[in-house]
Amino acid sequence: MNRRFVKDFMLLYNQGWRPYNTGKLPDSVYEKFGCPHNSPKGKGPYWFVRGDVFLCVTCNKHCSLTRPEGTILPLPLVFPPDKRKRREFSMTPGELVTRKKLLRIDEAAYCLNVSERLVYNWIYEGKLRQARGVPVRVSADDVAFFMQNFEE
Repeated sequence: MNRRFVKDFMLLYNQGWRPYNTGKLPDSVYEKFGCPHNSPKGKGPYWFVRGDVFLCVTCNKHCSLTRPEGTILPLPLVFPPDKRKRREFSMTPGELVTRKKLLRIDEAAYCLNVSERLVYNWIYEGKLRQARGVPVRVSADDVAFFMQNFEE
Protein backbone atom coordinates (compact mmCIF):
# COMPACT_ATOMS: atom_id res chain seq x y z
CA MET A 1 0.00 0.00 0.00
CA ASN A 2 1.47 3.34 -0.98
CA ARG A 3 0.70 6.97 -0.30
CA ARG A 4 -1.24 7.41 -3.55
CA PHE A 5 -3.52 4.53 -2.66
CA VAL A 6 -4.22 6.00 0.78
CA LYS A 7 -5.04 9.40 -0.76
CA ASP A 8 -7.34 7.76 -3.32
CA PHE A 9 -8.99 5.74 -0.57
CA MET A 10 -9.69 8.82 1.56
CA LEU A 11 -10.98 10.77 -1.43
CA LEU A 12 -13.36 7.99 -2.45
CA TYR A 13 -14.50 7.40 1.13
CA ASN A 14 -15.31 11.10 1.57
CA GLN A 15 -17.35 10.96 -1.65
CA GLY A 16 -19.51 8.14 -0.27
CA TRP A 17 -17.69 5.11 -1.72
CA ARG A 18 -17.22 2.14 0.61
CA PRO A 19 -14.77 -0.78 0.32
CA TYR A 20 -16.37 -3.86 -1.17
CA ASN A 21 -15.57 -6.67 1.25
CA THR A 22 -18.76 -8.66 0.83
CA GLY A 23 -17.41 -11.19 -1.64
CA LYS A 24 -15.33 -11.87 -4.72
CA LEU A 25 -16.47 -10.59 -8.08
CA PRO A 26 -17.04 -13.19 -10.79
CA ASP A 27 -14.12 -14.06 -13.10
CA SER A 28 -16.15 -12.85 -16.10
CA VAL A 29 -15.72 -9.28 -14.84
CA TYR A 30 -11.93 -9.54 -15.03
CA GLU A 31 -12.07 -11.20 -18.44
CA LYS A 32 -14.28 -8.37 -19.75
CA PHE A 33 -11.75 -5.73 -18.69
CA GLY A 34 -8.68 -7.83 -19.45
CA CYS A 35 -7.56 -7.27 -15.89
CA PRO A 36 -4.52 -9.24 -14.66
CA HIS A 37 -5.18 -8.38 -11.00
CA ASN A 38 -7.38 -11.42 -10.34
CA SER A 39 -4.35 -13.69 -10.17
CA PRO A 40 -4.12 -16.01 -7.15
CA LYS A 41 -0.55 -14.78 -6.47
CA GLY A 42 -1.39 -11.26 -5.33
CA LYS A 43 -3.77 -9.96 -2.74
CA GLY A 44 -6.33 -9.29 -5.44
CA PRO A 45 -8.01 -6.15 -6.66
CA TYR A 46 -9.43 -3.41 -4.46
CA TRP A 47 -13.08 -2.67 -5.20
CA PHE A 48 -15.27 0.15 -3.91
CA VAL A 49 -19.04 0.37 -4.16
CA ARG A 50 -21.49 3.29 -4.08
CA GLY A 51 -25.09 2.44 -4.78
CA ASP A 52 -25.02 -0.05 -7.68
CA VAL A 53 -21.71 1.14 -9.12
CA PHE A 54 -18.51 -0.81 -8.51
CA LEU A 55 -15.07 0.80 -8.95
CA CYS A 56 -11.69 -0.95 -9.04
CA VAL A 57 -8.76 1.15 -7.80
CA THR A 58 -6.02 -1.45 -8.11
CA CYS A 59 -4.49 0.11 -11.23
CA ASN A 60 -4.67 3.50 -12.92
CA LYS A 61 -7.48 2.42 -15.29
CA HIS A 62 -10.09 2.64 -12.48
CA CYS A 63 -12.48 0.17 -14.11
CA SER A 64 -16.11 0.68 -13.16
CA LEU A 65 -19.29 -1.21 -13.81
CA THR A 66 -22.89 -1.30 -12.72
CA ARG A 67 -23.74 -4.16 -10.37
CA PRO A 68 -22.43 -7.31 -12.08
CA GLU A 69 -24.33 -10.55 -11.74
CA GLY A 70 -23.35 -12.65 -8.76
CA THR A 71 -22.50 -9.75 -6.50
CA ILE A 72 -24.05 -9.02 -3.16
CA LEU A 73 -24.57 -5.38 -2.31
CA PRO A 74 -23.29 -4.48 1.14
CA LEU A 75 -25.69 -3.19 3.73
CA PRO A 76 -25.51 0.56 4.31
CA LEU A 77 -23.47 1.75 7.26
CA VAL A 78 -25.63 3.06 10.07
CA PHE A 79 -23.87 4.85 12.87
CA PRO A 80 -25.55 5.01 16.28
CA PRO A 81 -26.70 8.48 17.23
CA ASP A 82 -24.45 10.49 19.51
CA LYS A 83 -26.02 10.22 22.96
CA ARG A 84 -24.12 13.17 24.34
CA LYS A 85 -26.17 16.31 23.95
CA ARG A 86 -24.16 19.25 22.77
CA ARG A 87 -25.77 22.59 23.22
CA GLU A 88 -25.40 25.21 20.54
CA PHE A 89 -24.53 28.63 21.91
CA SER A 90 -25.50 31.83 20.13
CA MET A 91 -22.93 33.94 22.01
CA THR A 92 -19.17 33.77 22.06
CA PRO A 93 -17.40 32.87 25.31
CA GLY A 94 -16.39 36.52 25.76
CA GLU A 95 -20.00 37.67 25.41
CA LEU A 96 -21.23 35.06 27.88
CA VAL A 97 -18.88 36.13 30.66
CA THR A 98 -19.58 39.86 30.14
CA ARG A 99 -23.38 39.66 29.85
CA LYS A 100 -24.12 37.16 32.62
CA LYS A 101 -23.13 37.13 36.30
CA LEU A 102 -23.65 33.41 36.80
CA LEU A 103 -22.98 30.65 34.27
CA ARG A 104 -24.36 27.14 34.06
CA ILE A 105 -21.84 24.30 34.07
CA ASP A 106 -22.21 23.69 30.33
CA GLU A 107 -21.70 27.40 29.62
CA ALA A 108 -18.56 27.50 31.77
CA ALA A 109 -17.23 24.39 30.04
CA TYR A 110 -17.93 26.00 26.65
CA CYS A 111 -16.14 29.22 27.66
CA LEU A 112 -13.10 27.35 28.96
CA ASN A 113 -13.15 24.67 26.22
CA VAL A 114 -13.06 21.87 28.77
CA SER A 115 -15.42 19.11 29.82
CA GLU A 116 -18.27 19.64 32.27
CA ARG A 117 -16.63 17.06 34.54
CA LEU A 118 -13.52 19.24 34.77
CA VAL A 119 -15.62 22.28 35.69
CA TYR A 120 -17.19 20.28 38.54
CA ASN A 121 -13.72 19.19 39.66
CA TRP A 122 -12.56 22.82 39.73
CA ILE A 123 -15.59 23.73 41.86
CA TYR A 124 -14.73 20.97 44.35
CA GLU A 125 -11.06 22.07 44.37
CA GLY A 126 -12.11 25.67 45.06
CA LYS A 127 -10.76 27.08 41.79
CA LEU A 128 -14.25 28.19 40.76
CA ARG A 129 -16.81 29.68 43.14
CA GLN A 130 -20.22 28.05 43.15
CA ALA A 131 -23.32 30.15 43.69
CA ARG A 132 -25.71 28.89 46.33
CA GLY A 133 -28.70 26.94 45.26
CA VAL A 134 -29.65 24.39 42.71
CA PRO A 135 -28.95 24.10 39.80
CA VAL A 136 -25.21 24.63 40.10
CA ARG A 137 -23.94 27.95 38.79
CA VAL A 138 -20.45 29.42 38.78
CA SER A 139 -19.27 33.00 38.87
CA ALA A 140 -18.73 34.53 35.43
CA ASP A 141 -15.87 36.59 36.91
CA ASP A 142 -14.04 33.39 37.89
CA VAL A 143 -14.57 31.93 34.43
CA ALA A 144 -13.31 35.15 32.81
CA PHE A 145 -10.24 35.04 35.08
CA PHE A 146 -9.62 31.42 34.03
CA MET A 147 -10.01 32.41 30.37
CA GLN A 148 -7.28 35.05 30.78
CA ASN A 149 -4.93 32.99 32.99
CA PHE A 150 -5.39 29.45 31.82
CA GLU A 151 -2.51 27.22 32.99
CA GLU A 152 -4.23 23.87 33.65
